[in-house]
Amino acid sequence: MIDFLAAIGTMLLTFPPAVWYLVYISVVKTTKNKGKALRRASDSTAVLFIAAAALLLHQITGDSYVWLLIVIILLTAVVFTIIHYRTMHDIECKRLLKGIWRFTFFLYFCVYLLLCFYLLGTSLLSTFLG
Repeated sequence: MIDFLAAIGTMLLTFPPAVWYLVYISVVKTTKNKGKALRRASDSTAVLFIAAAALLLHQITGDSYVWLLIVIILLTAVVFTIIHYRTMHDIECKRLLKGIWRFTFFLYFCVYLLLCFYLLGTSLLSTFLG
């Protein structure tokens, strides 16, 4: 049973876009609202994309850069808070946290894609050239 759960966890971290798509499709089928499905899928899979980016960075470099990913999230939160305060003159915590979390999803989705393309390119080059 533990091996089965480990396999599911590995699959989730290896390919988070599949999980995002499954969440998106299930929410669209239940609510018939594509915008809500997009937001809910993004909100629920952000952690998977952060963890997958950390694992890909570890695979590429051999070092753990979890601390860097956390620092980037904290810097994003600081910048968003400053911008939110200057534009609204009041901090709405729920709205601010949603914005930070969704930007974090977008950022780490892009990082995940870049790292995947980098690994794909290096493996193809090493296969054909070496």
